[in-house]
Amino acid sequence: MATFRFRAQAALDLRRREYEQTQRALAQAERELHAAQGRLQQAMTSLEGAQQTAVDAQNGLTPIHELDWYRFWITRLVHERDETAQMVTAHERRVADASAACQRAHQRCEALEKFREKARRAHDAAESATERKLIDELATRRFVAARAQM
Repeated sequence: MATFRFRAQAALDLRRREYEQTQRALAQAERELHAAQGRLQQAMTSLEGAQQTAVDAQNGLTPIHELDWYRFWITRLVHERDETAQMVTAHERRVADASAACQRAHQRCEALEKFREKARRAHDAAESATERKLIDELATRRFVAARAQM
């Protein structure tokens, strides 16, 4: 019996490597997104704390130059929060792009794997037909030999 050999095995291996590479890229993008979301949460917490501190300072007998300092501090924290939110949005886009690329690579890999399975089934069917033909021929020879001895 002949052994099965898939002629496009090199292409299938390449597609599998591409798929694994896109999976790694997606995982990296998700890690970066998670880190950016953590920084955004931290920036929001800092801003809320600064706003509460400024309100407490306004309720007390705080000189005006210190209140201005609080106002500029809060403005800087708002700016940092907005920049971090933009970074989160950019990371979300990268995750979406990486996810789409991963899905396309998976589809290409899966198409070749299906083609390989189809070729394997055709090979197995041909081998089975050849084997049945040999068994039928052997059975016919035995029948003819048994008939000749009668």
